[in-house]
Amino acid sequence: MQLDRNQRKAVKHKTGPAIVIAGPGSGKTTVVTARILNLIQTHNIPPSHILAIAFNRKAVEEMETRVLRGLVSSKPIDRTGTDLRPKIRTLHAFGKDIITENYKRTGFNEYPEIWTGQIDQIIAEEQKQIEYETSSTSVAIYKIENQKTGKCYIGQTTNPDRRRKEHFSHSSNDRLRQAIRSEGETQFNFEVLEWVPGREANRREAHWIAFYRERASVFNRADPLRVAYSNQLILEMFCQHFDIPYKEHLDRDPDFENLRERFNDVKETIMRAKRQVVTGVFDPTTLEDRVAQAFAIKYETLKAEANALDFEDMIIHAANLLDTYPDLRQTYRNKYPYVLVDEFQDISPADFRLISHLSENLFAVGDDDQAIYSFRGGDSRIMQEFTNRRDVTKYEITRNYRSTSTVVEHARALIERNTRRIRKNLRAYNPRQHDIKIVETTPETVEATLLRELDSRQEAAVLARTNYETEQIQEILAKHTTCPEVTTIHKAKGREWEKVILVHNTLERRFPRRDSKTSEERRVFYVAMTRAKSALVVLGGRCPFVPEFEKIPKNIGYYLRQFGYWWARRKLKKEAQRK
Repeated sequence: MQLDRNQRKAVKHKTGPAIVIAGPGSGKTTVVTARILNLIQTHNIPPSHILAIAFNRKAVEEMETRVLRGLVSSKPIDRTGTDLRPKIRTLHAFGKDIITENYKRTGFNEYPEIWTGQIDQIIAEEQKQIEYETSSTSVAIYKIENQKTGKCYIGQTTNPDRRRKEHFSHSSNDRLRQAIRSEGETQFNFEVLEWVPGREANRREAHWIAFYRERASVFNRADPLRVAYSNQLILEMFCQHFDIPYKEHLDRDPDFENLRERFNDVKETIMRAKRQVVTGVFDPTTLEDRVAQAFAIKYETLKAEANALDFEDMIIHAANLLDTYPDLRQTYRNKYPYVLVDEFQDISPADFRLISHLSENLFAVGDDDQAIYSFRGGDSRIMQEFTNRRDVTKYEITRNYRSTSTVVEHARALIERNTRRIRKNLRAYNPRQHDIKIVETTPETVEATLLRELDSRQEAAVLARTNYETEQIQEILAKHTTCPEVTTIHKAKGREWEKVILVHNTLERRFPRRDSKTSEERRVFYVAMTRAKSALVVLGGRCPFVPEFEKIPKNIGYYLRQFGYWWARRKLKKEAQRK
């Protein structure tokens, strides 16, 4: 295993906490693997004393394979029965190990069942129940009529008095709201037209809209028959089902689309909250979102009744055990005197709580510029704060062995726009140059442009921001014989291709997302760029990140790097001529 000078320095780290600040394509996993082998082969550390934490199962398998390949004996067990393998786990699996060995201390009388997909089933059942309640409840079809002009607004509600007050204070229909403000509410009359079952409400609302449209005109825009139930009705039923005061929603825009999205995202909301737990165990009553809170209370109750834990509980309960029992904490410190953590930039506060209870010989490797999982609870500030600690030894491996100098320089120009980051001297090992292609596309031209850029002779991948976009691209390419890999940027992390085609803001305008921080969206774009070994093509509509990387700042560092690349190209040319 050949290492460069900076990699060797990191691998030979002795004891105490250390951080390896890495860049894309710099060999993060190689350094972690080499560090494990160095501890075993040079310092005679028993493999069973080493714990390595990887981000996911695939990374665990890759690390295990590399370590076994590097050991003198590839056999996992020697003749005496000694395990020759270090412990390589995901953090969730390691948390599960702690709970398995000490479950009685967590308050369980027997080993807890591990829930995996049950939360999705419970969410689906809740949605069905809300739909059933909506279909069977009594609904008032009402009108609000301008007594001068006869122009009407037709709506539906389970509570006419409350709905009337809402319309006259801040109606959700903008045209009606403006009319009431300009003419005064005394000019408008509120009247219940009929009461119907919820399943008939849309049909009857549509009937009355058509009826009054013929007589005068209506404020309504949407066709009620285009949706299963009206937004307002479902909003009311959500509040009723989860016992949430309806008035809480009047301070915000009482828009069901927002509420429905929140309910569809309730799983992620709960899991993200769990990843922030740094004391005790998860308390669902601390959730600010009342829909998520109400569901979380029900979910946690059902889980407790089933004597079960879910995926995130493995880390929370394991950390709480080590918090609560000093003897147990010392047991695991003695068991694993050496701890290594890969992808350190993506850990959450709950993750770090567990990690921080382990050995002081923590060897962490990460790149805060590739921290793109805040939506899951990851917090790159943990890595930044750890790096700033005085007792932590710092190493830097920022030479990119994957991409050409062109890709590295343009990616560097982009990511250096982020201010709150660990500064790195990003540079390329490969001095070759290959122009980055930027092509403006529309939904009408993206197919032809994609096909023109794809070459069956070259390994390539098409990356996009969302699953929706990748599905659209797959449909486009399915019509043709050229079928490269199409995936989201998040799924592409850690991978590489000779040619990368990044499609953005063409099929869906989600770059950057409005609900995400610009700095994280810039990191997502950066991750996409740095998957390319040689060729990078950026297709799409307008995006603020394109001009940021298109023009590279020409400072002294840039010219020094360019001289280095020129000198390396010169050497390569001479070597080729000698051959």
